[in-house]
Amino acid sequence: MTTAAPDAPAPPIPTPTDGPSSTPAPPVAKAPTTDVVLVSAHGGSGASTLAAHLPETYREVDLTPVAVHGTAHCVVVAAATVDGVIAATHAVRRLTTVTSAPAIHLALVRDGRGQEPLGARARVRALSVFVASITEVPHVQRWRYEASDQRSPSPAYAKAVTRLVTAVEPAPVATSRAQRRQQKGATP
Repeated sequence: MTTAAPDAPAPPIPTPTDGPSSTPAPPVAKAPTTDVVLVSAHGGSGASTLAAHLPETYREVDLTPVAVHGTAHCVVVAAATVDGVIAATHAVRRLTTVTSAPAIHLALVRDGRGQEPLGARARVRALSVFVASITEVPHVQRWRYEASDQRSPSPAYAKAVTRLVTAVEPAPVATSRAQRRQQKGATP
């Protein structure tokens, strides 16, 4: 057993400026942000165009678990084709493996006029049990020829954007008669 000399100085006490401490700080759980992330299931899905017409709280990110961690909602954007829905299925599967998986919504962007192929519709029905909502976004023909068209989108496109925002951010439920009147715009 060794003893220190009575005149020996005490070892220095580490300070925050000395560098990292030997004991790591406990992990801090982050509360979900108010941002909604848009994830493109595949190239050319229409996610960038859709993001341009959504509120600023919607941001487009890559399909990685780190990008969606801590968000409350995630919108997977895919073309309404068989290949697009298959890519959406893979994206939803990948996002549901995240431990803090957000609520996943699906936006299917039509690639033309007419009905979707039967194979795509069947896959959408199968995928519907894994997502919180599905919104069909109509095709805008003029954007196929001129992507920088500054005119406002068609009324059908604007309605689809409104439906998507409403599905992702539902209005609070009125619990009292006064609240219901207020939501309807009536005076109490």
